[in-house]
Amino acid sequence: MMAKMTTGRAVVEALIAQGVDTVFGIISVHTLHIYDALREAVDDGRIRFVGARHEHALGFMADGYARATGKPGVLLTSGGPGAADSVGAMGESYHSSVPLLQITADIESEWLGRGLGVTHEAVDQMAMFAPVTGWRALAETPLDVPTQIATAFDHLRTQHPRPAVLAIPTNYLGQEADFEIIPARRAAFPTPSTGALQAAAAIVRDAQRPLIIAGGGVMRSGATDALRAFAERFDVPVAVADGGKGAFADDHPLALGTVLGGRVWGENPVQAYAGTCDAAIIVGSSMPFRSTKGVALQLPKRLVQIDLDASLFGRNYPVEVSLAGDAGQVIAALSTAIGESRTSSADEHEALARVKQATRESLERQFPHELRMWEAVRSTLNHDAVVLADSTIAGYAATRCFPTYGPLTFHHPHGWVSIGYGFAASLGAKVGLPDRQVICVTGDGGFQYNVQELASAKQHGIAPVVLVFNDNAWGVLERYQQTVFDGRVFATSLVNPDFRQLAAAYGVGYHLARNVDELTSALRKTRDPERLQLIEVATPDGVAGFG
Repeated sequence: MMAKMTTGRAVVEALIAQGVDTVFGIISVHTLHIYDALREAVDDGRIRFVGARHEHALGFMADGYARATGKPGVLLTSGGPGAADSVGAMGESYHSSVPLLQITADIESEWLGRGLGVTHEAVDQMAMFAPVTGWRALAETPLDVPTQIATAFDHLRTQHPRPAVLAIPTNYLGQEADFEIIPARRAAFPTPSTGALQAAAAIVRDAQRPLIIAGGGVMRSGATDALRAFAERFDVPVAVADGGKGAFADDHPLALGTVLGGRVWGENPVQAYAGTCDAAIIVGSSMPFRSTKGVALQLPKRLVQIDLDASLFGRNYPVEVSLAGDAGQVIAALSTAIGESRTSSADEHEALARVKQATRESLERQFPHELRMWEAVRSTLNHDAVVLADSTIAGYAATRCFPTYGPLTFHHPHGWVSIGYGFAASLGAKVGLPDRQVICVTGDGGFQYNVQELASAKQHGIAPVVLVFNDNAWGVLERYQQTVFDGRVFATSLVNPDFRQLAAAYGVGYHLARNVDELTSALRKTRDPERLQLIEVATPDGVAGFG
């Protein structure tokens, strides 16, 4: 059905038609027509708007919303510098496989490509987004806009989830035309051939010691129940890959925890166990070099890989059978192809018990204080609490030591390993899940990347609990300098604000924790906060010395 409206209104109506319930944005003179339409839609209760103070944070807020809810995040930016300021956040979303749509302005259509020095003109704005998007388009006419928004959402729902960008020349936004608003279309996924399914089924049937490695694609597919049923039916232990924490509950008898090891994650017996297996099924993980071959992870020669993106097959390990498609649908089809259920031998059950015990002992040996802290924190939180960790020592320790029980409840910037992610992302997550506990884990340096968003939290009533681990340093780097450069420390010390006064200035809650008991006490006091709560976790001797 056609309706006469401005292009700015068509943007808002097209988003609502795609099921968008929240938009994150920063207003600009170039996008005023979008905001005029957005104001009315907000007043009518058809959509929510959350404003930010900087586009870097804005992108992370949309990312946190997308990861926590499983729905695409949407952000509105100005063209030129506003769009450019979002690129770092978009890169994190790209490499962590997070579905985002950024709608941005571009200069007036008559000046595009002429290099005349128009306000906010870029040499090639779309080329600027090329490394951090899976889909991008520049509207050539106002009437293109609803179709392009629908196409962007088709991409986000059916392809490898990576950011999309639609740029609209600013002079189009106020123009009126008869627009057709396109409703959301049903997602269609590729399906593996019968031959490929039978070949994969034979590998599983023949295996004496199989292993499942689950990634974030399992959760994005809504396939955690299907994965658990598969693992139980065929008695296969499950380890989670980088970005896959929550794909399989840590308290399940078949759970091995994360396969992460080496570097900041320490020695992990699960990695050694993976090398002794005779077959592995990789589900919904891109198996990035950083956390696989880059840390000498050994995998069996017989590999089955399930992923929506066929370009990821065999990226770092040769794969015997590739199954392209939605994780949940492929797991169900593979289960049918395998047929009868399978039970591991007593020896394999004993081997599984040994590796779990060895993992526990290795954590107690390598991370005694971190393990005690994160298990204590876990005991204070609801079962479905959502944790968003920054690139910080405490966050790295949490990937090994913090038990996770449900899908989409633990998130960290595992793709690009961006600093400054945690706080802004926690705001987006809390917007998406207002009735859930949301906990941010960040360092004193990373927190100040986007500390200005305390104002956004105050303005919009967003109330996560923010743990700021304060060692007055870039702690990870200082530790490297101490060990690699014989204690020659340079450029890693930080002069921080008084966080108590900072919290007071923004009108948010504040607590100080100098040991684990004070931390858990502060968390219990902030279980259901009506305003953001900042807990300064004082770690003058580093997280490893926090008692």
